[in-house]
Amino acid sequence: MEAILYAEIYLICVILDGILFIWIERSDTNSTSELWLKRVLLSFLLNFVSNFLFTIFNRVIVIEAVARPLSYAFKTAYFITLVIGTFCWCGYAQTSLPKTFGNRAVPNAVGKMALAIGLAMPALNLFTGWLFDFSDALAYQRHFLFHIEMGYLFLVSLVCSVRLIRQSMGEADLSQQSHLRLTATFPLCLLAALILSFAGEAVPVICVSIMVELQCLYMETMKHQISTDKLTQVNNRQNLIGFMNYKLRNHSGDLYLLMIDLDYFKSINDTYGHLEGDRALVELSGALKRACGPFPKRPYIARYGGDEFIVVMEGFEEDVERLCEIIRKELYQINAKSQTYKLMVSIGYAKWQPGMDHKALIGAADEELYRHKRARVR
Repeated sequence: MEAILYAEIYLICVILDGILFIWIERSDTNSTSELWLKRVLLSFLLNFVSNFLFTIFNRVIVIEAVARPLSYAFKTAYFITLVIGTFCWCGYAQTSLPKTFGNRAVPNAVGKMALAIGLAMPALNLFTGWLFDFSDALAYQRHFLFHIEMGYLFLVSLVCSVRLIRQSMGEADLSQQSHLRLTATFPLCLLAALILSFAGEAVPVICVSIMVELQCLYMETMKHQISTDKLTQVNNRQNLIGFMNYKLRNHSGDLYLLMIDLDYFKSINDTYGHLEGDRALVELSGALKRACGPFPKRPYIARYGGDEFIVVMEGFEEDVERLCEIIRKELYQINAKSQTYKLMVSIGYAKWQPGMDHKALIGAADEELYRHKRARVR
């Protein structure tokens, strides 16, 4: 009866994970974070299937001739997919982080080496039995390498989790802050599994906790889709209004809004086509993300409409001037690689004054933007 209940729990996780995977596979967006989430869902789907089949052939339907090799095969597949799923989660977590950490690029080779170490443990078990084996009665038995494996996966995921938490501390956008902190809870699943593993295999805590985590990540991803501009992958206008209504009531320093307009955008569309115009907007949004990255209180970026972007930041006027300079440097680097056309922007900014609502602040920055444009034409 206990084995059947255990199998039923894993079967429920298989069904739920499968539904989430199908839903996100059918979505019409293919951002990097969603691609990694698909890999996470697929890895753990295979993980749940492996342990479900292990339970069926090891404890429910025992066929003497093949029970032992099937038990070894499915349990080995379980540990392999657990390792792969954990590292896919690390890849998903990396999509929410800057390209560099501590001003030092994170080498891809380090991640591959860490993955290889994790996969080496279930492979080593085939020759040593140090991870798990079976008694003469096919009873599953964990050994010391199991605790090393789980501890290793916990520590690897904890490194990404700490970085997510550190990133969240500098986020101005509350929805992004919430997303980062929720994503950072994944190592708790592995920690709970490691601690409760001493209670025996009859407690399927890891599948339940991971399934809850996957559902939360999926819901956060769907919420992110609603609030994100699909082309440029920055916040959309709907999210901007909600953010500003909150931020105008809750800010600790001077608050500035920058209105940024891509110059000659219509000419790019007319001369090179709308696909090239879209690429120009993506390049500009990428430049804005990189420019905002170094600031401790990371500025908030949104696409206001068409070729207009808005950045909201707390700080001093010299911080705003520094950000404008960094944006222009980023565009200069992009233009140095392009032989077709140059990306140039006009920037106007305004400081929030008591009594201003979001419309007044946007209007003040917009007026400053067009003042710069008129001055340049003269």
